[in-house]
Amino acid sequence: MVMKEISNRRSVREYRDKAVAEKDIVEIIKAGQFAPTARHNQAVEFVVVKNQKIKDKIFEIVGQEFVKEAPVLIVPVTDKTKTNCSVQDLSVASENMFLQATALGLGTVWKALKTEFAELEEIKKLLGIPEQFTAINIIPLGYPEEKPVPHKVIDFDAGKIHKEKW
Repeated sequence: MVMKEISNRRSVREYRDKAVAEKDIVEIIKAGQFAPTARHNQAVEFVVVKNQKIKDKIFEIVGQEFVKEAPVLIVPVTDKTKTNCSVQDLSVASENMFLQATALGLGTVWKALKTEFAELEEIKKLLGIPEQFTAINIIPLGYPEEKPVPHKVIDFDAGKIHKEKW
C-alpha cells in the first residue's frame, strides 16, 4: 500500500557511509521514469553521481553538506524542447523516486537548484548536461544515519479539505 511509503517518507540529511546497490538505484530511477509527463513526452532523464570529487564540487556550488555525504546524487533533468511542463514533469518523477527509495529503506531529500544564484547553470556545466535540458533539484540518496519518525494519523488535518468551494 502506497500510504505506508508516503507516511514513512521524511527528509534525510545525514547518511551512513554505506554504498547503495546499483539495482536499487535502477529501481528508483525506474520509478521516476514511470512517472506521468505532460502529453506523455517521456523527456525526463537522470544523471547519477557517485564520484566523491564531483560531489565535493557540487557541494561547493550548493553549499549543503549532505550533497557530499550522500553516497549517491541523482539529478533528474528534462529536455525543454520536448515539454512545456518541466517543473511538473520533474516534480512528479522526483516524488515517485522518493517513495521508491523509502520502500527500499533508503533516505532522500529535495535539494532545490536555485536559478537566482546560478546553481543550475553551474551544475549543468559541471555535469555536462546539454543546453536544452533543465533541472530543478538534486536528490541525495543513501541509508539514513537515523531512522526518520513517520508521519502519524493525528498529523492529518481534515480541516484543509474544502468541498465544492472554499
